[in-house]
Amino acid sequence: MAVSVSAPQSPGLGAPIARGLLDARITHARFSPKPYTLTHKLTYLHIPVAALPSLKRRFLNRNGWGLFALNDRDYGDRSTSIADWLKSAFASAGAKMPDGQVTLVTLPRVLGFGFNPVSFWLCHDREGALAAVLAEVNNTFGERHCYLCRAPEGRPIAADEEIVAEKVFHVSPFFPTDGEYRFRFIEKPERVAIRVDLYRQGARVLSATIAGRLSDLTSKAMLKSFFRHPFPTLQVVLLIHYHAARLYMRGHRIFSKPEPPEHLVTASPGTATTTVPSEQT
Repeated sequence: MAVSVSAPQSPGLGAPIARGLLDARITHARFSPKPYTLTHKLTYLHIPVAALPSLKRRFLNRNGWGLFALNDRDYGDRSTSIADWLKSAFASAGAKMPDGQVTLVTLPRVLGFGFNPVSFWLCHDREGALAAVLAEVNNTFGERHCYLCRAPEGRPIAADEEIVAEKVFHVSPFFPTDGEYRFRFIEKPERVAIRVDLYRQGARVLSATIAGRLSDLTSKAMLKSFFRHPFPTLQVVLLIHYHAARLYMRGHRIFSKPEPPEHLVTASPGTATTTVPSEQT
C-alpha cells in the first residue's frame, strides 16, 4: 500500500531504501533555431518523503554537510517543512494533494555544493497510481518556480499522455519566456522516465529527458555513485555554462531575463493530445 507524505512508515536508520537511486541518462535536444543535442549521465536520489526522517547514511547526510547531502532549505519556500509546503503548494493552485506516497527525484548536494535545474515531486494516490507531479525548477539566477502537473478531474496520469503547462519562468537565455511545456511521466517498477518538451507557436523547439534504472540506496551504492559521477551538481553547472558558450558561438539569440512570477506555483490546465511532435528546424 502507498504511504502518505506524513506517514510514519520509513526504513530504519541505515537500512537500504528500495529504489532509492536513479542512474539516469539526461538528454537535451534543441530543434530551433539551430539543432543541437547534448547527453550526460548522473545519479539522482529517488526518495519517498516518508523516508526523509531516517535518510542519514554513512555518505549521505540530511540538513548538514557530507559527501552527499539533502537539505530541506534547497526546496519549497525555504521557511516551512517539506510536508507543509507540499500541501500549501497544491492549495495555492486550488488543488487537493493526493493521499498516497510522495517521492522526490532530485540531485543531492556534494561536499556542500548543490544545484538542481529541476526536481520532481511524484505524488501518488492510495492505490499507488501517479496522481500529480510538482516540477520544481531553478535557474542560475537563484530563482525558482513550480509547475503542478495534473490530469483533468484529478484522475491518474497515464503513461501515454502529455500534461501541458504554460511557460512563465525564465530558465535559458536562448529562449524567451513564452510557449508551453508538455510533460510526460513513465513509472515502472525498476525504471523512471520523464520528458519535458517546450513548444512555441505549435512547434517543438526543445526536448529534455531524464530516464534510467532504479536501484536500492545503500552507503556502498552512494560511494560507487561518487566515483562514477564525481561532483554531479558542479558538473551540471559547468555543463550549463559550457553549452551556453557553444550556443552563443553558434549564433543563438540571447533574450534578457524578465522578473520571475509573483506566484510560486503554476497549475497545468490539462492534457495535450498525444501526437508525433512537429519539430521546428
